Amino acid sequence: MIEQYDGLGRYDRVEGYVMESVAAVFAGTAFALFGAALLIWTGARAAHRAPVLHGVSPVASTALTTLFGVVFLALGVWCFTLV
Repeated sequence: MIEQYDGLGRYDRVEGYVMESVAAVFAGTAFALFGAALLIWTGARAAHRAPVLHGVSPVASTALTTLFGVVFLALGVWCFTLV
């Protein structure tokens, strides 16, 4: 069911969902999955004392990938708050 045609060729709601919320759920899922996977991968590499990134200091590469994992996970959670 399509509702609220604004006269400019756009609809506010499609089947009861606000269109922006569909995009927010998709983006939130993508960011959250990537952030969680990055954190799990970094933790597994650090637990096995394997290099996270070749040719870079182990401390710096572990810290940076952990930081980016947390940032992407937080970005995903923020997208979910927009729904």
